[in-house]
Amino acid sequence: MSFLLYQKIPNSFYSKYLMIQDKDIYTQLMIEAQSGSSESYHILLSRVSVTLSKFLSRRIFSVDDREDLLQEILIAIHNSRHTYLPSKPFHPWMYAIAKNLLFKYYKKINKQYSQLVDIEMNQLVSPNESSSDGREKVEKILLLIQGLPRKQKEIVSMLKIQGLSVKEVSLKLRISESNVRVIAHRGYQTIRLRITNEN
Repeated sequence: MSFLLYQKIPNSFYSKYLMIQDKDIYTQLMIEAQSGSSESYHILLSRVSVTLSKFLSRRIFSVDDREDLLQEILIAIHNSRHTYLPSKPFHPWMYAIAKNLLFKYYKKINKQYSQLVDIEMNQLVSPNESSSDGREKVEKILLLIQGLPRKQKEIVSMLKIQGLSVKEVSLKLRISESNVRVIAHRGYQTIRLRITNEN
């Protein structure tokens, strides 16, 4: 199921709702849509698309991910429209659905990114090398960690030398887990690049 975004809104809409506050328009449109007005429902989805597109643009960098999530939210609103209570304002209900799906998106992305970061660091020392070569490479990596920019060195050391978790580093440094992963990723990339250049 796919929703057409940014549909043209008929002129009659503006005159009909001219005296209604903007947020109240959404509530009125939803009430009419629940009563069977397809025109009100299409207008509502068009306005919701614009509102949520702005909401997501401040929170998701990837345009493709943003459009995919917007479609998911619109579908969720469509599937849950019977749960909306006409006595309640529309916006909190709409944003509750949007934030729930946004949280799931963040959780999925953070999990994928965390796995990528761990794979990157683990691959710096190949399990196929002999033990003596492996030890030499580990020592070289430890030296390279010391040569990283201050924040990268601090975070990579805490993760890979002290063995702290991303969450523990986040709490200790008072920065978000996402930032911990981003900074660690940059550190790992710097180490990998320096090893490649030396070889």
